[in-house]
Amino acid sequence: MKKLCVSFFLLCTFIVIASLSPSEAEAKAAQKIGVVFSESSEKYANTTHPGGTYKGQAVSPKVDYSSTYNKELKAFLLYQQQGFHVEKIYEKDLNNLENLSQYDAIVFAYTVMMNHQQRENVKMYIRNGGGAIFAFQTARNESAKFPKSGQMDLSPLIYDVNSWVMEWDNLTEVFHSRFIDDIMLGNSTISNLNTIHPIIQNTTKELGKSKLSLTKTDTDWVEVIKPWQGGSATPILYFSDYSSTDKPKTMKKNEFGAAHAIEYGKGRVVQIGFKIYDYIDIDTKAEWQDNENGAAYSTTHGDKDAQVFMKHALNWVTENHNGFVPRRYNLSLYSDSVQGYVAPSGKFVFYSTVTIKNNGNVPARGTLQVEILDANDKVVGKGHERYIPGLAADATTNNADQKDISTHTEKYQIFMPGNLAAGTYTIRTSFIEGRDDRKNADEKYATIAEIKTLTRAKGSNKATIAAAPFFQDVAKSNGAYDDIKNLQALGIVKGSNGKFNPQGTLTRLQATEMILRALNIPASSSAALNAQDSKAGDYGYAVLATGARYGIIALEDGKINAHQPMTRAAMARALVNGFKLQGIAEITFSDVPNSHAYFKEIKALYALGITTGYADHTFKPNATVTRQNFAQFINRTLYANSK
Repeated sequence: MKKLCVSFFLLCTFIVIASLSPSEAEAKAAQKIGVVFSESSEKYANTTHPGGTYKGQAVSPKVDYSSTYNKELKAFLLYQQQGFHVEKIYEKDLNNLENLSQYDAIVFAYTVMMNHQQRENVKMYIRNGGGAIFAFQTARNESAKFPKSGQMDLSPLIYDVNSWVMEWDNLTEVFHSRFIDDIMLGNSTISNLNTIHPIIQNTTKELGKSKLSLTKTDTDWVEVIKPWQGGSATPILYFSDYSSTDKPKTMKKNEFGAAHAIEYGKGRVVQIGFKIYDYIDIDTKAEWQDNENGAAYSTTHGDKDAQVFMKHALNWVTENHNGFVPRRYNLSLYSDSVQGYVAPSGKFVFYSTVTIKNNGNVPARGTLQVEILDANDKVVGKGHERYIPGLAADATTNNADQKDISTHTEKYQIFMPGNLAAGTYTIRTSFIEGRDDRKNADEKYATIAEIKTLTRAKGSNKATIAAAPFFQDVAKSNGAYDDIKNLQALGIVKGSNGKFNPQGTLTRLQATEMILRALNIPASSSAALNAQDSKAGDYGYAVLATGARYGIIALEDGKINAHQPMTRAAMARALVNGFKLQGIAEITFSDVPNSHAYFKEIKALYALGITTGYADHTFKPNATVTRQNFAQFINRTLYANSK
């Protein structure tokens, strides 16, 4: 049945708002909701591409989809009619975290196109406290990868992310889930088993019934995901019934969530795995595409249930709350069965078994790398590398199709060139975080490592393997022990005469050098520095000039002050610029006003949990940084910024 206010949209809106209590209406009016209108998603929906075979994999034809713009417009009008303050936002608005942070919530209605940086911005927006609703497919493609006319559409092969574990690229960790499959259901019913989540409680209360019922009498695609064990994704609607499916071995009634409520960082998310806007009827004259209007699809039933559910989903993601789900990037890496010997060929052979395990609550991917280093830290031989496309944040072994892995173990061997000279070498096994096709310094760097020593005596056919010595002056009881140990293994921090000098003052040159090592950026002989107190040929000049090129260090009154202590404010600038950190948060440091030169940088460190400040609510921006403190800050940065 059509609504009575067919031609009176503004009047209808007024009536809806007037029906709210004064406090509800005021709260909604004060909120700012952005609905994404994705130009690329609409373009993608309208394209067609042939099927075929790509590297032995079958590629289905890409057919003309229904308009995504209509779904976006329907979301916009729905929330406007429900009394929310709604604005349209576009792809360009996703390019900047500051732009996104002005919104209390962002609604993605079938937004299938976002690039890597846009996904990162959305992830950070939610992590910093933003709300989001993702209705059906989200950010699975990139417009830069658009197939040309007549070419196959390879996006379903996820050829950039290489693993279902990372289906949504860097946005995956927000969902605390893994993608299972796109599945076809016929004559389906979506309902709630969950009766305790606030979204369901408020929805059923308003509807005056205990269960929602969204039915579809034809066949349609749904997106099935499965929350990771220990994660924060809670199913609130289920695929509860259907008469047919193309994947009977995978799909089971009331097993997979059709909608999930998720908490990530300070933010909240509702993910919806079916085309909920197809069930919703919006009787308003607007710029509908493809000769459509805002009516619900004729094969769907449950308009009111869907509308009320969407209202309370948005209320939940925007309400003030104290919840916080910290991002725990926590990998462990170790090697065993390590041996080195001279093979019958006369070449020295090194082999081992290495295991890397995800113990955190976010997925990881990257390159496992083994290097043999001589006494001058120069790599000997070729080493060993293995790209690992996805380590799930899930320790369960009974996953739907056994494709989730949280642990990777492999055996390998390295043949050294010629006969390895007698001496002591370092075996460094490290994990270089990042997608294999991303080359920027802030997107691919080692986050964890293990080091052992390999010693070959003169004339011996075997080598002795031992644990690498650690700094004598850093006890296990030291709060920064694990940070310093990891940075030593990564080769980021160096000692002198077996000591680290943890309470020693860190100079600006030393800090710059450590960040460049962390980013795996070598000092460039071509970098220039226009400083009054430093010239080419001076000790550390290339390091400082390279650091200035990347914004890690800056002149102070025309001087670089290489050997002066690093202040906490300058440290914030160095880390934010070096790693291109982003973070928006309300900070209450009494000694960091908005006018402070490094206010944004300090705010970013606070938002990411890299700094918490002092107990007296100060940051002490002019205080100096000890070597121990800086090691902690760098290690936290490595973990906080992995993508």
